[in-house]
Amino acid sequence: MFLLRVVAPLASLFFFSAFAVAQVSAANCTLETWDWTFNSLGQTPCTVAAYMMATCHGGHYRLPPLSTGGTYLGNRSNNLCHCNTVSYSLLSACSACKGEGWLSWFDYVTNCNNTMPPSSFPNPVPLGIRVPQWALLDVTRYFGIPMNRMPSVTLQSSGLARFSAPQE
Repeated sequence: MFLLRVVAPLASLFFFSAFAVAQVSAANCTLETWDWTFNSLGQTPCTVAAYMMATCHGGHYRLPPLSTGGTYLGNRSNNLCHCNTVSYSLLSACSACKGEGWLSWFDYVTNCNNTMPPSSFPNPVPLGIRVPQWALLDVTRYFGIPMNRMPSVTLQSSGLARFSAPQE
């Protein structure tokens, strides 16, 4: 019994420490106009995305550089780490801050059999990583709404977004 009380916490510490010291690789943002996408720790959306993805890949994940005109695809696997709005938002911002385009939400999840509920991720956020508030927005809600009906967005220097209701 004593051994179980000592070994179980140590085993869980070992298991979860893999996520805290994840080995990730992410290409850097190159456009200063997208600095607002960085989190409060100064981490780029590419870095945050890579660490979030590493939670589903044994603590290791490589987010490759994009070729000109390339985008990050969420539909390459039916993995809930890819099939969610948080990953979509982070990867889209990562593409944008490199001067590249991004897919619509519906194109991104084309081959996903299941998706997470909006604004959720299948695993806890790794230690030392903060997901920016804008990456938690429900991108499924406003898809297809004409721009004049979209809520206005005011970007704050903290990397947070504030929304107001559309004017009638």
